Amino acid sequence: MAESGCHTVGFCDQYVTVNSYDPESVNLVDFLCCDLQAGTDAPPVAIYDLAIVGKKRMLSLRQGDRQLYFGDCRFELAYTLINEIIHQCIADNRTGFAIHAGAIGLEEGAVLLPGKSGSGKSTLTAWLVARGCNYLTDELVVLAGNDHRIHPFTRPFSLKASSSAVLSSFLSYARQEVVAGASGFMLPHRLVNGTFSAATPPLSLIIFPEYKEGTATRITKLTAALGCARLMECYVNARNLQGHGFSRLAELTRRTPVYQLTYGSFVGLHEQLAESFPPLFRRKTR
Repeated sequence: MAESGCHTVGFCDQYVTVNSYDPESVNLVDFLCCDLQAGTDAPPVAIYDLAIVGKKRMLSLRQGDRQLYFGDCRFELAYTLINEIIHQCIADNRTGFAIHAGAIGLEEGAVLLPGKSGSGKSTLTAWLVARGCNYLTDELVVLAGNDHRIHPFTRPFSLKASSSAVLSSFLSYARQEVVAGASGFMLPHRLVNGTFSAATPPLSLIIFPEYKEGTATRITKLTAALGCARLMECYVNARNLQGHGFSRLAELTRRTPVYQLTYGSFVGLHEQLAESFPPLFRRKTR
């Protein structure tokens, strides 16, 4: 076990360095960043220092003189660090559209699951991966190139504490396999599907998920204009692109089917997805 470490990791050719000063910190960075891009010789856009300090063994995360976290909750520190990495990699990113979304890979392409926090996209992504889809991300993608390939920010699943009951209905995991706190927990995606392979598939379908407990499942096709408006709500680097990238985003929704999925449970959901979107879901999922 390494006593200390220096990880330079990133996304879409933007990198940060995380210095770790004890074995527990090294392991936590490995847990968070094992599927991110490894850094190059170019200088990182930010440097972070992660350590356990003091007699009470408090967790400390700093960026230079800024104290970003100080406390005893591994989940809160992990959540803070992974969001810092996302911010640094996206703040000046001009390679494509950065969308707040989950994403899964299928043989015929990728399905994008955009949504704000609390929409249920992470839980739905985990469920789809448990059904056999390839995990891409539950948080962020960059859509780049003429075919709008999905470049995923592949991190562990990050779920709210309230999602644990739903997750346990289709997945078993040991307590020591997650990083948990009062407000949420992080789960390694390989526990859900051990056949993960890194990929950047072209976009085939956009589904906006909305979980409403107790409601019947509804799958509604959206117009390109409404799909574009909804996607703008999840679009996080508009200021970096000419004209905020609006015309290109509109073109994307004109050429890609866009749907709204409202659901209250996973019972029968796979059958409805397979019926609505053959052969995407029928071939790949179990």
